[in-house]
Amino acid sequence: MSYTVLARKYRPQAFEAMTGQEHVVRTIENAIKLDRVAHAYLFAGPRGVGKTTAARLLARALNCEKGPTAQPCGTCKACTEIRDGTSTDVAEIDGASNNGVENVREIRENAKYLPQGSRFKIYIIDEVHMLSQAAFNALLKTLEEPPGHVKFIFATTEAHKLPDTILSRCQRHNFRRISAAAMLKRLQEICALEKVNVSGSALSLIVRQSEGGMRDGLSLLDQVISACGLSPSDADVAEALGAIDRTVIHAFAVALVKRDAKSLLLNVEELWTRGVDLRRLAEDLAQQLRHVFVAKATGQAPEELADSDREAVLALARESDAAQVARLFDVVHSAVWEIARAPQPKLALE
Repeated sequence: MSYTVLARKYRPQAFEAMTGQEHVVRTIENAIKLDRVAHAYLFAGPRGVGKTTAARLLARALNCEKGPTAQPCGTCKACTEIRDGTSTDVAEIDGASNNGVENVREIRENAKYLPQGSRFKIYIIDEVHMLSQAAFNALLKTLEEPPGHVKFIFATTEAHKLPDTILSRCQRHNFRRISAAAMLKRLQEICALEKVNVSGSALSLIVRQSEGGMRDGLSLLDQVISACGLSPSDADVAEALGAIDRTVIHAFAVALVKRDAKSLLLNVEELWTRGVDLRRLAEDLAQQLRHVFVAKATGQAPEELADSDREAVLALARESDAAQVARLFDVVHSAVWEIARAPQPKLALE
């Protein structure tokens, strides 16, 4: 039996299910309701935040038998074919492997013909910045004045590489990195559905590792389940991700604030013996000191932290001085660069 990875299994099937991109969803839904859908869209943003998913949902919204509608039914022939990638009128093209002028000429020729069974013929070009300059030039005229039955949707992680002549012909939407709080909530929902018992601290670690990309977060969760089973401990999760347990990081922060040099040196020695990446240790420690400073300044721990982590950060913030924490952060953050390039990382960290 084939297994469907979580990133595909829980890919949003409706606009309202998209996490963290409410500003884009609202604009597209209003455009559909007001019958002001542009002929070309550019979805730009970091990897794994929903650009291609939004493009497919927009294609379904435009070609749904009950549409154009902001809430496609998901059950008609057009919706199911677009969802399964079998629609003859919606072409998903990889810009990296179809980046030549001959590929664009083929698109131009095919665009002349009416869709076979749908309302619109839609071209979704992923990583569009990979097209050659000649390919962009060949696309200009068609992109500016396409036939009424044609829509273009471009997705890219590097919008700055697109020529201004292309950018000026598209309606651009910038996708954001998904906030830690929103991603943590979504991962908790998925864990409940999958009957996986992962602590809030472990999920917070996955969120930090994913750097705002929901696809990365789900891939890491998949990795953790495969490595540790359905009830992994925090230590197991940290080991599976190649990360450092948050309790260890917090112990370092406490020792720094309390000027406990003995504990710091012993902990560095232990982690060095275990083969821990000391640059990663410095990065995580700087992040933890940042959390303490935020808690000291605002009276509240950052939302992306699990409840137990919030309590620990708030307790340390109450015991510390804001100026001291700020200085410690500067020292540790500056050390990241030194440790990464030092011939003896352990000495640099100490």
